[in-house]
Amino acid sequence: MPQVPTARAEFIAGARAFVPLSMSIVPFGVVCGAAASTAGMTALQASAMSWVIFAGSAQIAATQLFAGGAPLLVILATGAIVNLRFLMYGASLAPHFGALNRRWQTAVAYLLTDQAYALTVVHHAQHPDRQHLHWFYLGVAASTWASWQLATIGGILLGSLVPPSWSLDFIVPLTFIAMVVPLLGDRAMRLAAAAGGLASVLLVLPLKLNLIAAALIGVLVGLAAERLWAKA
Repeated sequence: MPQVPTARAEFIAGARAFVPLSMSIVPFGVVCGAAASTAGMTALQASAMSWVIFAGSAQIAATQLFAGGAPLLVILATGAIVNLRFLMYGASLAPHFGALNRRWQTAVAYLLTDQAYALTVVHHAQHPDRQHLHWFYLGVAASTWASWQLATIGGILLGSLVPPSWSLDFIVPLTFIAMVVPLLGDRAMRLAAAAGGLASVLLVLPLKLNLIAAALIGVLVGLAAERLWAKA
């Protein structure tokens, strides 16, 4: 009879599963920290944003809006829209973690990332009978959190050392491009990206609302295109 992995073994397995991902997460965290620092945030503000939000794409969006002088409500709304995918992740994980106590559920929700979700789902598919899936999740998620915070601090320190004449504003759009390009695997995604990109450039709205409007337009165009081509 095969030995059932303990909670400790599952936690270690999750931490090990995270290691290959660190090669992409750490540089991204450094970029987020440096971008926040060069956008005018203090070291305390930049680090606080990292552990409060703990979402790279939302942090980059918030940093860009902050640098552009957008109102706080617009920054918060943009972050919420960027992170809407976590509602789907949570719904997918609910059957596995719904029976956990409140402390565990709070930790799971706070530490939820794309990487933690994907690795946990794959691990469960490969080992559906194991009883300590939440410990595997914690191994991935806690490793991600610790690496992200350290990388962000490194970026903040780096950004504070860069002279103002070395403007690093280009980091933000380059990071978004690097995040989006790998997702453009089909026609609907490419059309959504094109529509959202054009809308963000052509729309002129008060309170920096063009980013939110462009995101919604991109999503609607992508969904419409996917349904249209599915019926064809």
